[in-house]
Amino acid sequence: MHEVKDGSRTLQFSGKLLAESSSWRPGTYRWIEFNLYKTDNGSYILSRIGVSLIFHGAACPLVKRYALTEMPISALLDDALPCEECRPTRSVAIIFPEKHRHWAQVSEEPTPVLEALYKYDQSGARYLTNVAQRLLEDASVTDRGIESVYRIELIP
Repeated sequence: MHEVKDGSRTLQFSGKLLAESSSWRPGTYRWIEFNLYKTDNGSYILSRIGVSLIFHGAACPLVKRYALTEMPISALLDDALPCEECRPTRSVAIIFPEKHRHWAQVSEEPTPVLEALYKYDQSGARYLTNVAQRLLEDASVTDRGIESVYRIELIP
């Protein structure tokens, strides 16, 4: 049984993990993680998590904008990084860490998976990020549906 989060919802399903990919690199404090699953019934579930290790002080304007939840400084991870704007110190009692942002999409066909991974530049050109390409490359090895929509694009 797998579980993925979509905002505050949790999706539970039986199936297999087709691929996973992350943009994490040493020294980064924000990154994206993708997981792609196929359920036992043949549906695809694309999961994206925006991970952040940034924390804020109570007076930071981002705390109110993003409705961050307070926690004791003692619960802070060792590799957490203070916000560059408010620069909270580790001597305060309460901090406000950025939340991981969870998103998931369920689709019956592979095409919506590919469409969800596309980004658009300022001129409207469509492209795939490196982390999305790695996910699709790995999933293509074991899933013919993903392989067919990723490797061959029909241009009208």
